[in-house]
This record gives sequence, structure tokens and C-alpha cells, in this order.
Amino acid sequence: MENIVALGVVILGIALSLYISYYHRRSTSSTANFYVAGGGISPRVNGMAMFGDYASAASFLGVAGAVALMGVDGWWLALGFFAAWIVVLLIIAGPLKNVGKFTVADVLNARYQGSEKGIRMIAMISTLVLCVMYLVPQIVGAGLLFGLLLGWDYLPTVIVTGSLMAIFVIMGGMKGTSYNQAVQGAILFGALMFLLIFGIIAFFGGNPVGMVVEGKDIVPPLVAAGNAEAVAAIAGMTNAESAVAIETVRGIMTDAPNAISPGVGLRDLMNNASLVLALFLGVLGLPHILIRFYTVSNAKDARKSAEFTIWGLAIFYGSVFFVGLIAMYALYPTLVELLASGQRGVATNMTMPMLGEMMGGQLLMGVIAAGAMAAMLSTSAGLLISATTSLSHDLYKGVLRPNSTDEEQVRFAKIGAGVLAVSAIAMSIWLKEQNVAMLVAMCFGIAASTFAPALVFAVWWRKLTSQAVIIGMAAGLISSLIFTFAAFFGTKSIMGIDVLVNPALYSVPFAVIVTVVVSYLTADRGNTEEFMAQAHGK
Repeated sequence: MENIVALGVVILGIALSLYISYYHRRSTSSTANFYVAGGGISPRVNGMAMFGDYASAASFLGVAGAVALMGVDGWWLALGFFAAWIVVLLIIAGPLKNVGKFTVADVLNARYQGSEKGIRMIAMISTLVLCVMYLVPQIVGAGLLFGLLLGWDYLPTVIVTGSLMAIFVIMGGMKGTSYNQAVQGAILFGALMFLLIFGIIAFFGGNPVGMVVEGKDIVPPLVAAGNAEAVAAIAGMTNAESAVAIETVRGIMTDAPNAISPGVGLRDLMNNASLVLALFLGVLGLPHILIRFYTVSNAKDARKSAEFTIWGLAIFYGSVFFVGLIAMYALYPTLVELLASGQRGVATNMTMPMLGEMMGGQLLMGVIAAGAMAAMLSTSAGLLISATTSLSHDLYKGVLRPNSTDEEQVRFAKIGAGVLAVSAIAMSIWLKEQNVAMLVAMCFGIAASTFAPALVFAVWWRKLTSQAVIIGMAAGLISSLIFTFAAFFGTKSIMGIDVLVNPALYSVPFAVIVTVVVSYLTADRGNTEEFMAQAHGK
């Protein structure tokens, strides 16, 4: 068995998570405790948990790997992930906590108390779709990670990962999940800082400016891999000869862009606009992020949690860029070879563990792998708890069995966790070749087309009607899914409309227009004055 030390470090991290879930197993007896930890999580722990929940495998593996392949253009995705949090803090954090209880649907139902079933159904369906699809990149990343560590086949690794995330949720509920996410967020942050500091020392003599200076001479691996002469010239070179390989490729491709040049990986205007729109509005509609505002006691603590998360993400995403540059420099021959042989998924998603192994052998590789695994499991647990909460609270209690007991609701939620985990595993097998960062961006597009318009309109627009909420969310969900799966199947256009890298440019305006039009054609505006006063603390 290869990399036994690295595996041992990863297993220790998983064992710690299992212990935390087991320790909080008694906090799953009631729905309030299972769903939102009874609202008793402190703002700092909640902020760190949101950081661990949000800084997922897409950020740690996908974004850093994208920077290593194409330079600064791989970083725009991270900027979008971060900037969206400012929107959350300013627009939705306080009102969400003021009027919600367990799920995002509670906010909408607080305004439209006569239309609970329709709203709960569309909210529940949207939540399940989003959470299952968001689970996929976490499980894909884990499958690739263990393949690199141990040479294991992809199938058993995704089954193990999916099973672990279900166990965390079923055993520990939201309280166990929250503390797991906080600890795993700290592990992830520490792993990235370790790579950054020791990478600067090992490759640039302790001078961080050296990364940028060196980056101006590097032909990005994505560009170099497309030049047959450059690929042949550095064939057989090891990472120990990366400086020679970089110089050789630059000598062949004198006019090629460098790692600091924009435009290497950017798409056309339509694709970029769609991606930016999805990232900007997506966080406003991600159930596993929004549900965390219910785990604190009041709106003030909800905003404090978001502020804490924003500071952590600012440092994290700034560091991801520089770690990506370090990886590009240190692993240059390997990255070019992987890209030239058609293994872009491995090159993107496994750059960080490979960098850890190069810098510190199996031990450091294990630390990096543990950080990546922590990110995957943390995000997966958050997704699963939000999905099962919606399944139990919105569907089971809200529609199927309104008089059900707490015990019955919690049991239904735990069964749902197992079913959803199986669904996510099945999709992960199908989509294993996709870049995890781009898979997450797809989910942002769906969230931006469903919950984001409904919630923003609900807490800020008095003319919104219950019918518009239901029809608008359905329109956004259906249109975003059509273009998302078209992209997965490689379809170039639908009825003459080009399929973009993200569905948001089509589905968000469509959802907004439908919502506004239906609002003017219908009359149920709900308890507008009372709701607005409660939402905005007046």
C-alpha cells in the first residue's frame, strides 16, 4: 500500500470528525436541536463553521489548481465566491434570521401563511436539487484524492466518502455538524497557510514578491500543453528541473502570455457574464449557507457570523492565488505532461496534494490531503443537514403529516440523509471527469435562479405575491436545470440558444421576469406590513 503515512493523517482527521459527531449525538432528539442546534451556536463558532462549509473542495483543490494551470485567470472564480458574501451580509443575513426558523421556506411562509404547501413544495424540491448537485463535486474530489494517495479505484472511494457524510449528519445533527465544520475549517485554513509559507521559503528564498516576478516568465501550463514542440522539449523532465523546463518553454514560446497575464483562460463575454452573475447572486440562494443563520440566537449574531466568515475568506482566497503560483512553478513539468495527455481533471484537482508531497513527503501530503478531506466532509455535512431539514420540515411536517411528532420528523430526516447520500454517489460516478470548481459554479447558477430572487423580493418588495414565488422559483429551477444538463451532455445549443458554461445569464433574468409579471397579475401579497416590520426589525 502506497502513501501509508499520508493515509494515516487523513484517517486521524476523519476519526476526529467521527468523535465530534458521536459526542453530540444526544443533540438530535428534537427537531430544533437536529435542524439548527437549538439556535445555541456562538457567532465565532458559527462564522468558522460557515467558513468550513463554504471553503469547500472547489476552493482548496479546484481554484488553486486552476491558478496553477492558467495563472491569474484561474483566480476570478475565487473572487466571485468571496464577493458574494458582501451581498449576503448587506441584503439577507438579518431579515433571514428575524423571520425564519428552520428552513429557507420558513421565510416565505412567514409572509404567505395561506400558501404554505405550494411554497414548501417548490422550496423543498429546489433545496434537494441544489444540495445533491453540490454534494457531487465534494465526492468527486474525495474519489480523486484517495486515488492519488493509495491508487484506489474511484468507485469504492466515493462510496466511503458518501457514507461518511451521512454518518456525520445522522449521528450528530446540526450541533455535531457545526463543530465539525469549525474544526475542519481550521484544518483547511492551517493546511493552506502551511503550503503558502513553506512554499515561499522553499522556492523563492522567503521573498513573496519572487512569486510574482517569476510568474511573469512562466508560460502557463495550459498554454504550453497546446504546443507540441514545447511538450516534446520538456518530456522526461522531473519537477526538480522545473526552472529549466520553464526556461525551455519560454524560449520556444517567446510571445506566449505569462501567469500574470489576463485572458489565458477567460471565455467570451457571454460565458463570463453568466459565470459572474451566478457567483454574485448564488450565495443568496444556497440553503446550506443560509440555514446557518438559524443556528445563532438573533439577527445581530447572524451578521457577526457573516462578518467573521468574510474576514476568513478574504485571507483564504488571497492565499489560494499565491499557492497556485507556487504549484505552477514547482510542478511545471508534471502539469504540462498531465494536460498534454488529456488528464486535465487530475491536473486541476490534485495539484495541492502533489505540491504537499513534493515539499514534505508523505507527512505533508497527508496534512494537505487531510485539509482537502476536511473541506469535502465539512461542506458535504452542511449540504446534507440542510437537505434533510427541508425534506422533513417542509415536506413531511409541512405537507404530508402536519401532526407528526418530533421523533417521527427526526427519523424521517435521518432516513432522507441516507437516500440523498446514495443519490449523490450515483451522480458522482457519472460526473467524475468534471472540474470540481466548475461543478460548484453550476450549483451557484441554479441557486441564483431559484431562492435568490424569491428571498430578495420577499424581504424587500411589497408587491410580491405567493403565486409569483411558486411560479418564479419553478421557472428558474427548470430553465437552469435544462441548460446545466445540456452542458453536462455537451450540447452546443438549445433551440438556437448557445449553451454557456453557466446557466445564470438565461435563467436568472427569466426567473425575475416571471416573478415580476406574475406578481402584477395576481393578488395574494400576504401579511406584507407585519412581515416587513419583523424582517427589518422595526
